[in-house]
Amino acid sequence: MPLKLLFLCTANSCRSILGEALANHLGEGRLVARSAGSHPSGRVNAHALAVLERHGVPVGRPTSKSMDDLEDPWFDVVITVCDAAAGEACPVWLSESAKVHWGIPDPAAAEGDEAHIQAVFEDTYARLRARLEDVVALDLESLNPLGLTAALQKIHRDQGDH
Repeated sequence: MPLKLLFLCTANSCRSILGEALANHLGEGRLVARSAGSHPSGRVNAHALAVLERHGVPVGRPTSKSMDDLEDPWFDVVITVCDAAAGEACPVWLSESAKVHWGIPDPAAAEGDEAHIQAVFEDTYARLRARLEDVVALDLESLNPLGLTAALQKIHRDQGDH
């Protein structure tokens, strides 16, 4: 049975979109991911789509959507990717799902020339990819919800600022 993940952030335009695409790609059927936001922007950031395309990650037809609009409210794990250090308010998911916070700075806030903005998106992509590669390497079938939560928190801590 695949592990069902929900990536949540505020706008659902960058980080959660990247997390969803990467989890579905790297998980090869062992992970099934969706994404949503507490205050969706209504559009997916073009730089997020471009970084996925550069790395050959299938994107499908992502949309920026509200967590209230999700058709299936049950997820094994809800991963918030908002950056509390930057004062972002993380969405709250009220369910029995395991919850993990992977705070990552919002690349949509990057300013400067195109090369700098692309570099910021590459860094965000690399952070999420490293974490999700570690998730895929777990023996998911043997982990109970508490063990899964602990493993995902450890992955985030171990990855630090990579």
